[in-house]
Amino acid sequence: MPTWTEIKDHARSSYKLAEEHDHSFKVVFEYPGGRLQAVIVSHYQAMGRGWVDLSSACCRADRMEARAALQQSFNLAVGSLCLDGDVYVVRHTVMADHLQIADIEVSMHAVARAAGQIEQSLPVHEPASDILAEVERELA
Repeated sequence: MPTWTEIKDHARSSYKLAEEHDHSFKVVFEYPGGRLQAVIVSHYQAMGRGWVDLSSACCRADRMEARAALQQSFNLAVGSLCLDGDVYVVRHTVMADHLQIADIEVSMHAVARAAGQIEQSLPVHEPASDILAEVERELA
């Protein structure tokens, strides 16, 4: 099981980090067509254990009905669709004790792709990157 420092070091060596803080970092993935999808990876303590949380914004809450959001969440392979303030995010949390470096890579890509797919499935495309700063303030 890697330490938080090892996780950050690996991310720093594999990706250009858009942001880095003591307990979090942000990676922005670029997809075909110039689409960008940011994933925030953070570390925290709860219930006497270390946890790693990955999240990616996908749309404002007023763009998706709650029932549709629950249905979308049920179909996610990794994580769940959560409401953070007025923004839906795809969020996946794992205990750090059970984590391997390769798992972080797969989880970051899975969370980013799920958020991007949800965003693109909405009737009128509004990039979540427009609201990313707002989500980051709430996650900090």
